[in-house]
Amino acid sequence: MSVRLTVTQRSEAGSAAKPTELVIDEAVITLGRDKACQVVLAQQAVSRNHARISQEGNLHFLEDLGSAYGTQINGKPLPKGEKHRLRNGDIIGIAQYDVRFSHVAAMSLNVGTDKTSFVARSLVKDVMRGLTSGEGPYFRIMNGPREGERIELNDAQEIIIGRDETADVTFAEDLVSRRHAKLRRDWSGTHVEDLGSRNGIKVNKKKINRKTLKDGDELEVGSTRLIYVDPTDLPEPSVVIPHEPVDDGVDEEEEEHTPNQPLPRAPPPKRPPKAEPPPEPPPPEPPPPEPEPEPVKAEEPPAPPPEPPRPIVREPPPEPVAAGGFTKQKLVPLVVMGVFALLAIGLIVALIAGA
Repeated sequence: MSVRLTVTQRSEAGSAAKPTELVIDEAVITLGRDKACQVVLAQQAVSRNHARISQEGNLHFLEDLGSAYGTQINGKPLPKGEKHRLRNGDIIGIAQYDVRFSHVAAMSLNVGTDKTSFVARSLVKDVMRGLTSGEGPYFRIMNGPREGERIELNDAQEIIIGRDETADVTFAEDLVSRRHAKLRRDWSGTHVEDLGSRNGIKVNKKKINRKTLKDGDELEVGSTRLIYVDPTDLPEPSVVIPHEPVDDGVDEEEEEHTPNQPLPRAPPPKRPPKAEPPPEPPPPEPPPPEPEPEPVKAEEPPAPPPEPPRPIVREPPPEPVAAGGFTKQKLVPLVVMGVFALLAIGLIVALIAGA
């Protein structure tokens, strides 16, 4: 089955260059910096053999080949050494390159007996591959010590998966219960059922108890991933790339009508549709209300003038105290009394002397 890889290089400014489309019909496709790769990505951050796309039945898987800067799938890093199943529209990120993956079915518009037969065979080739080769559905282990092994599942068969040695498929890990899950195939399809395990089972990252599987579903038991492959199931819808017909200079109308055959009448001219009246103009919007003036605040009374500083009254210094502890106020009456006493004594003496 051919695949189409659309390679787009992103610049540091965030813009993208014109994409390049490659249609490759090989079972193994290598992407890298080496010129021997089918898809050459000429950038120093790309390893020489960076990643690989491999085909198994109707499925394609992507694997990182131990590159220095890793590989991304739809914006998420791809663990090194782990295979990831590719679907239509998946984006492979390598350095500054985005590689879009899609299946391709090439068809030609130049219809002919041989070409029609070839196209029909190419479209049913992958669907009939399982029937012609006798290959039936199987599970492919995608990781762990048993990576790459296949678990065949025949009609009317049951397979028990668990940690116990009596199980049909044994996974020796602590996350797997002794009897973990059961695989069963009958006339209605392939089914998986949880047998009451401690950690449960997942199909396509969703925890389930019982589910009917289809081609490409991913089953998780503990830490082990298994891909269900059914070669008899219809593949994913492919992208059809039509080839433009060769222009031989003869119009289709000239080929269909010969000179002996009259041309059909031209259809009557269509009446022009009535002109619709112009739509009424919308009513004018009312003018916005004028803003209300802000209320004028009442003027505050002026602040009173500051009071003049009061004069500093200095108290007179205390009068000096005379010797003996008498002040000036006490000495004045004493002196006056002394003078009167002396006058009285003088008068007494004069009276005595005159007698």
